[in-house]
Amino acid sequence: MYDLELQKGVTLGFIFKYNSSKKLFLQKEVYLSKEDTTYEGQQLLDQLATYGKDRAWLKKQSKKVVEQYILGTWFRNGSSRYSLKNLGDMKIEYNKLIEE
Repeated sequence: MYDLELQKGVTLGFIFKYNSSKKLFLQKEVYLSKEDTTYEGQQLLDQLATYGKDRAWLKKQSKKVVEQYILGTWFRNGSSRYSLKNLGDMKIEYNKLIEE
């Protein structure tokens, strides 16, 4: 899980999960929390638009979170056998909202 603060009281959340049997790093959820309300799907995109952000920006942020903050840290501090350029059999799958 990774949270990105867009502004005070507005957080964009990313939840990723690794499925070892499928060798798949999956973005399970992406959501925006604002004033005790959580937005997903089209409502999330509508809320992002109020901050001048769109689906392309969201995809770029998702990629940054998984590559730099999660896998980048994992490869630097753990598995030296693999890297972002050599994921081996592992695949990264992003949330359907981002891939549309």
